[in-house]
Amino acid sequence: MFEYVPKREYKPLRDYVEQVIKNVQKEFRKKNILTFQFYRIGSAGDRHLITREINGNKGFDFDYNFEIEKYNKDYYNPKILKLLFIKTFDKYFGSSYECAEDSTSVFTIKNIDKTNSKILHSFDFAIVEKNYDNEGRLRQCYIRFDKNTGGYSWAFRKLNKNHSNIENFIKKNGYWNELRDLYLANKNKEPHKKSRIVYYQTLETIYKRNIQ
Repeated sequence: MFEYVPKREYKPLRDYVEQVIKNVQKEFRKKNILTFQFYRIGSAGDRHLITREINGNKGFDFDYNFEIEKYNKDYYNPKILKLLFIKTFDKYFGSSYECAEDSTSVFTIKNIDKTNSKILHSFDFAIVEKNYDNEGRLRQCYIRFDKNTGGYSWAFRKLNKNHSNIENFIKKNGYWNELRDLYLANKNKEPHKKSRIVYYQTLETIYKRNIQ
């Protein structure tokens, strides 16, 4: 069973990680490496839908995108860039955090309770930029790590339906608490389904229920 994480619990952690991010931004600018903007995505964004499994051992997580703006061409190689991010973030996080783990689309930094063998919370960071695809569409791409070959490359995100209009309708018309209740119920009904899929399905349900 899942529960919502109280804001009083996650906000200090969110403030902490965003100060770390700002320290990295400052170092990169000072060394003329690159500049980037960051923003929260998913449940850690403005939706306030951060959940965790009750009595589970995986804690809760925050997801961020680092969108590259200007860069020194010597650092644009995706492998150099991602490993530089990892090395720099490891330097700024406190001793209670594990070294970053590299994965396909993000790198992850965890806070682990070693005594009880469980993750308290974690941060997932994706390095992204906007670029044009072969059809001339401006899309988001990310640094992709291939675990089988050890290679790094820029890859386009899949094109997904834009749910912003539905989300705005729900917020504007006072259905957000209804969405929160249904989202949590859906998470508990299908605990292994990806959270973003559960969220999109919940949006559609609330919209159709109230559009009449």
